[in-house]
Parts: sequence; structure tokens; C-alpha cells
Amino acid sequence: MNVEAPQEAIDELETNFRFNDAVIRSMVMRTKHAVTEASPMVKAKDERRERREDFANETADDSEAGDSEE
Repeated sequence: MNVEAPQEAIDELETNFRFNDAVIRSMVMRTKHAVTEASPMVKAKDERRERREDFANETADDSEAGDSEE
């Protein structure tokens, strides 16, 4: 998650994360510039979606080709 927030909000979130058992892991980083590119997790998800769509299209093309041969 990439969020820009004032320091007060970050301090409150860090405190809540520290005392909340439901939060498995948190890391707050201060950066000079906002990171606007997609994260590696989002990129991997998009690649999986594209592969699924390609497979679905190939399967549909194969079934159409099989129907026309009959």
C-alpha cells in the first residue's frame, strides 16, 4: 500500500500497528519522492491475468476451429 499522510497520521498508525494483534507486519518508510510505479505484487497479478486471458482466447479459438472442421 502506498499512502502519503501527515506525520501525525503516520504516528497514530504506527501506534495502532504496534498494539493490534491482527496486523501481521508493518513497515513505514519515509521517502523523498512518491513511488508511483506498480509494485512487484501488482505486476505479477497483471501478468497472471494476461496469461489466463491468453489461455482462454486460445481455448476459444481451438474450439471454434474444431467446430468448423465438422
